Amino acid sequence: MTGKTTAYAERLSALLRERGMAPARAEELVAELTAYAAEAGSPLEEEFGPAGELADQLTRRESAGAVDGPGDGPDTWVWTADALQEVELLARFGGQGWEAERLDRLGRFVCRRDRQTPLRWSYRRETTGGRHREQLTARLATEGWELFGTWGPFAYFKRPEAAVTGPAAQLSAPPAPPRRRVYFAPWILVTLAAAVAVAVATVLLAGSGAGLTDGASLAGALVGLTAGGLLGAWAWRSAARRHTG
Repeated sequence: MTGKTTAYAERLSALLRERGMAPARAEELVAELTAYAAEAGSPLEEEFGPAGELADQLTRRESAGAVDGPGDGPDTWVWTADALQEVELLARFGGQGWEAERLDRLGRFVCRRDRQTPLRWSYRRETTGGRHREQLTARLATEGWELFGTWGPFAYFKRPEAAVTGPAAQLSAPPAPPRRRVYFAPWILVTLAAAVAVAVATVLLAGSGAGLTDGASLAGALVGLTAGGLLGAWAWRSAARRHTG
């Protein structure tokens, strides 16, 4: 561990003990969180937030488990990402115990996580449609994969890691629900903003007559915008397919 990671782990352990957690349990939780962050390749504070807040969350969760018992409800979380990132993020969040139940009408992942017995989940995304999708779903079902949603050309499957690793798939100290709900690469936001700006400029120029003096010029501009949009969509889908896994 780096010096910063060691300092964070020691502070978290001390805070958990100050809040009344048994030393052995505090060390167990800190060790698991440290191992998870190392596997994810992220600093502890970046992965889990300030040590004080994490200590509060872990303490409350332990207390709720002791008082409320198995009837305590699940955590829920809805998030979305661009197609280039979502496969990696599904793997990351599945490792934190989040089960994607479905895609909503906006294409967002609707997830839940059991507070008492959270399990790790595995995900895969396939580019397929029509009859081939039905055949693929049937074939993957024999390996424990379940189709939970489709969006455009993509089909999304999930499988509990317990089907492969057994009891090792259970988490004893999952991190707090992520604060972010939207994961889009900056270049995508810039491209969308540029497209909106060009469309607005085209409408304004058409209205004022500057630069676009007749219907043919306006039609040409709109055709150019449409072609550019289609080209961008093609490039995005091609890149997304290369990231499908």
